[in-house]
Amino acid sequence: MVYAHPPEHRMNSVLRLACVTLAVVAPVARAQVRPLDGTPQRHPESFSQVRGARELRDGRLMVSDYIEQRVVALDFASGAATSLFPRGGGPGEIRLPTRLVAMPGDSTLVVDLGNQRLLVVGPTGRSVRTIPGDTPGMLGVNGVDAQGTLYYTIPGWAATVPLTGDTVEVVRAPKGGGAPVAVARVLGDRMRPDIRAPAMTPRIPTVGYGARDAWWLGADGHLRILHAATYTLQVLGPGGASRTGPSNAWATPAVTAADRRRYVEEFLASTPTSGRGENGGMGITPKPTEAEIRAMLAGTHFAERFPMFEAGDVHQEPGGRVWVGRPARPSASKRYDILDGSGARVGAIELTPGRRVIAISRQWVYLVVADEDGVEQVERYARHS
Repeated sequence: MVYAHPPEHRMNSVLRLACVTLAVVAPVARAQVRPLDGTPQRHPESFSQVRGARELRDGRLMVSDYIEQRVVALDFASGAATSLFPRGGGPGEIRLPTRLVAMPGDSTLVVDLGNQRLLVVGPTGRSVRTIPGDTPGMLGVNGVDAQGTLYYTIPGWAATVPLTGDTVEVVRAPKGGGAPVAVARVLGDRMRPDIRAPAMTPRIPTVGYGARDAWWLGADGHLRILHAATYTLQVLGPGGASRTGPSNAWATPAVTAADRRRYVEEFLASTPTSGRGENGGMGITPKPTEAEIRAMLAGTHFAERFPMFEAGDVHQEPGGRVWVGRPARPSASKRYDILDGSGARVGAIELTPGRRVIAISRQWVYLVVADEDGVEQVERYARHS
């Protein structure tokens, strides 16, 4: 049985609905806590697992739901929710959608994981063309530049050059074709040391709660890397220029037995497995039994401590500041460190249990909020300078 990599944000998936406050933390002084200004707007549409969001030029928010296998456009003014694609494997259809990546001309690249392809969607929400995802790593695309070049990482097993440890290469693939060109090296998913050995029992290929670098392509075309080992922000400019900011390292809590069990439960509940989907493809595993959970626990490797940040929960404002999500247990508040353009921590926000950031635009901060049953909705808060 082959498992995909764990979801990027599910460390905090068993959530509760509560009010939200904003904590602005000075770099050295005691934290100053204040409520988030303004009244939030919540859209009435419900979701099972929001995996991607992107604000369109007309003000609607495009949202992907991984479990329900749909992509919708939310209109906060009218409360409407427009489904953009039918579920399936045909042209213009989707299965297991994940990332929504901005492209030139207000187009969007939808990662259609279930069909192993990418959909290019125009400003009106209609599918324009399909890009096969048969190139290793392409389905992890995490940026598209002004020329339409895709940026993604090549997995270690497909590397064409010698790499050490869990290092992987970030590459760019020209729109017109041609071989991908390496532009940086980052710490990828922490793989278990016996990953290449035959699996005699169920196991997760990555190390639970293992730290990895976050990276993304900024609106200015510069590649940014948030290093997991030092919690430093590196900015790669044109011509190979590079600058790295100060360390924001902090002492993280130890991973407990309850944390390990929750990790396995969330992995089994939300990670696609070969043979579980339509026509033998990728699909979601039904609710696991206690025996399945224990077997997976016994065969899984875990880090001793939580990482300093969640690589899949890092968001850059249009103005350049970066919101970095720290790991949080389900009953704990969710904290986001705020880094300025140099990578220095200049503040923090703290969301009460049940909320996480999903997108930031020039005018709004979009959050996903879940109730006690895990039903999710999207709400937005006006940004203030």
